[in-house]
Amino acid sequence: MKFKFNITIDDKDYLDYNTFWIFKSPYGKWQWIKFRLLLILPFAVLCLLPLTSENNSPQTIIVSIISATIMLILCQLLFKPIFIWIFKAHIRSLKKRGKMGYSPISEMEFYEDCFTEITPDNKTEQKYTAIERVSVLTDRVIYIHVNNLMAYIVPFNCFESEEQLNGFLAFLKTKCANIDIY
Repeated sequence: MKFKFNITIDDKDYLDYNTFWIFKSPYGKWQWIKFRLLLILPFAVLCLLPLTSENNSPQTIIVSIISATIMLILCQLLFKPIFIWIFKAHIRSLKKRGKMGYSPISEMEFYEDCFTEITPDNKTEQKYTAIERVSVLTDRVIYIHVNNLMAYIVPFNCFESEEQLNGFLAFLKTKCANIDIY
């Protein structure tokens, strides 16, 4: 065994991962951009609607365009905080049902050919070829992405020293070519 970590994560870590996924990761970033562009469409329709009526004055058209533009800007600015608020509510809902999207405690073991995650309820083994990419958030966490939705969360606080962290990152670079540092 090359590395073994006892990992403890909480709701904040899970929220941070999902926030990272939608706003910064290559997976969610494109969806985020598409959503923001699609959000423009209804406001463009609101701007053009007064042009379809012959009874509207130039003032009405200008007020309509300005109102729709202000609403669009507000929606664009408030989407991220609203998303985070909705996701926090989702985490609370999952907690009430007793079905969290993560395991609060786990043990990860990294071998030459595979790695395992052992939780109180489950044991998974993954080959390194299953890793799609690794995201390293400097001074915080490592996300080992198996696909566009699932990742193993390895917080920096599970490392005993800076040398162990650097050794682990060097090891990951030999197993996965696609490592992004943020």
